[in-house]
Amino acid sequence: KSQRGEKPLKPAAPKPAKSANIVFVLSALAVLVALAWVVLVPAGGKAKKPKAIKAPFASEKAFDGQTVRAKGFQGSHVISFTDKSCPHCVEATEALDGLEAKLKAQATKLAGKLKVAQVDCSKHADLCTKFGVAGDSEDASGYPTLLWFRAGELQGAYDGERTTQGLEEWAITKEAEGALTQ
Repeated sequence: KSQRGEKPLKPAAPKPAKSANIVFVLSALAVLVALAWVVLVPAGGKAKKPKAIKAPFASEKAFDGQTVRAKGFQGSHVISFTDKSCPHCVEATEALDGLEAKLKAQATKLAGKLKVAQVDCSKHADLCTKFGVAGDSEDASGYPTLLWFRAGELQGAYDGERTTQGLEEWAITKEAEGALTQ
């Protein structure tokens, strides 16, 4: 007892140091980062970027005159004729790429009935002139032009919305009409 008759005070429990808490949190974070690196980065040390699916490019070899060399494919092709210098062509290319991704993933009932491709008119000017997209003619349709072929034969121009959804809805309508395949 103290001189005043009070009970002696017990020493207080030591408080954890704030620096110890910070060290623990940083150590745990470092372990999580290391685990994520091991899981997400393959051997070689470089992280893989997901590969974007793009509509394939077509050249003169894909055509026989005004027809697509379909090699027995009885479905339809939508082919976009674009030029790198055309700002409106970006929209058409993105729509075609989106539909190509859906077709490859078989995320649409059009898989096996529709194929898409694109022609770069800055590299294949003669081909674009042949299809009336470019050239000196007043009737040239300009960029971008999307043409529809069924069983290789030119059916006409696609004039719908230049979005993946617009292209897909158009093709589903053609399918319902029995016009997508021959």
